[in-house]
Amino acid sequence: MTIAWGNAIIAGVAGTSVMTVLMYMAKAMGMPMDMPRILGLMFTRPENKTGTYIVGLMAHFMNGVIFAVIYALLFTVLGVGGWTWGLIFGLVHGVMAGLVIGMMHLVHPNMGPGKELPALGLFARNISPMAPAGLVMLHLVYGAIVGAIYAA
Repeated sequence: MTIAWGNAIIAGVAGTSVMTVLMYMAKAMGMPMDMPRILGLMFTRPENKTGTYIVGLMAHFMNGVIFAVIYALLFTVLGVGGWTWGLIFGLVHGVMAGLVIGMMHLVHPNMGPGKELPALGLFARNISPMAPAGLVMLHLVYGAIVGAIYAA
């Protein structure tokens, strides 16, 4: 029962890359989710736009790799794998992320009333009526990619 660390890291970077591109495509169509900016503003000041984006993007990809390692561990322990199991894990991951993002304003120094970012609400519903579906969909795509690449 060994994790293929290299596969997990590559899968995490690939899944996060596709997820990020889709997120910015959705943003261009009116669904303003920008996780790198949200994460970056946890560690930088709002006026430092370049630093915020760089730090946020690094945190976003780091999270993507960490979650891919968690998926790989689950694949290994459960003896399953492939894109379908990645899709299932992505669904669970998306639901959990939607619940956690609703509490983010409690720990985020730049989020909440009168701050740089509004409180996102459960499944980020406060920023767009499409955000809950988009948030889950992005995690489904991430999971399918991680599962497919890790199994390869």
